[in-house]
Amino acid sequence: MRNRCLCLGGVLALAGLSGTALAQEGNITMGRQIAEEYCVSCHDVDPGGAFKQEPPSFAAIAIYRSPEQIRERIVTPIHAAMPRYTEYMIGGNIDDMVAYIASLEE
Repeated sequence: MRNRCLCLGGVLALAGLSGTALAQEGNITMGRQIAEEYCVSCHDVDPGGAFKQEPPSFAAIAIYRSPEQIRERIVTPIHAAMPRYTEYMIGGNIDDMVAYIASLEE
């Protein structure tokens, strides 16, 4: 799966699409709804939320991670406490989450 993501990233880069354009493919409103339902118990998911590290607020994630990195952390969490939502989230929902988180950088 990782190799396919890397390959797709290379194809998109060659096509001139930035990470921001990739994140724009998701539905920001749906991403926020998903975040408010599943992520808010640990993360601050609001725009302009508290800038914390453990666990990071979505605003902090947006500033320090690219959309590709955000997607990778959703698909493959780096700590055991984060639920593996990808086991039951469909691909479009991941696009929505990435789009919402990336939108918080502005």
